[in-house]
This record gives sequence, C-alpha cells and structure tokens, in this order.
Amino acid sequence: MFPDLHLVPDEGRAIAVFGLDSERRGALADALSWRITSRFQADSLEAETVLELREAGALADRLDEHRDVEGMASVRVNADHVRLLIEAVVAYMSERDPESYQPPEHRERLEKLSELVDPLFDLVFELDKADKVLGGQAL
Repeated sequence: MFPDLHLVPDEGRAIAVFGLDSERRGALADALSWRITSRFQADSLEAETVLELREAGALADRLDEHRDVEGMASVRVNADHVRLLIEAVVAYMSERDPESYQPPEHRERLEKLSELVDPLFDLVFELDKADKVLGGQAL
C-alpha cells in the first residue's frame, strides 16, 4: 500500500518515509482536519491538548501541502503521527459514513480511507518495533 516504504532513524525515533498518491493524501488530510475540528472544539484547552492540536494540525498541513499536485508525494511520519491518522480515519468513517445517500466524491474519499486502515495499523506496528530497537541501540 505504501510504495517505497523506508524506515529511517531521526533523533532516536523511527520515521516512515513513503510515497502516497494525491487522492489518499487528500483523504487523510480531510479526515485529520475534520478530526481536529470535532475533537478540539472547546472553550478552553489544557496545555497538553494544545500541543496535540498543534502536532495534528502540522501533520494535516504537511499532507495537504501538495493537494493540487497529481501523482506521488513523499510522506514522513513517526508512530505518533500514524496513531493520529488511525484515530482520524476511524472517527471520520464511523461518523461520516451513514447508510443514506452520499455524493460520489464523498463516497470515493470514504473508500480511499477504508483502504488505508489496515496498512496504517501495520505501519504503526513496524514503527513501534523500530522505536524499541532504536531505544536499545543505534542503527
């Protein structure tokens, strides 16, 4: 699912670097942006929540950076980023996928996201294993 996937060390963490097509990048950015809006709407936020919001927003911006550019673009994420993406995709699909009619573009986005769920879980597993290796010794 993730062409040219490479795990690389960066400041003691494993980073996944891979190519992703524009439709999937856009779908992930939309799901993450929607999740940010739905999860972090509050009158006041705790400091830890603000940091999480900033990290999620930065990831959404990076995914959306080349939205109008067709073809593959490089994505660079760590295990925490992938967990954010999983949370966003699952929440988006469960709340935005009713049994009623959906416009074709929304249906396509949901389809792209559903294709990414299992590969994202596999990726976070691989990143967690690599983080354990990096925590014990340098690569």
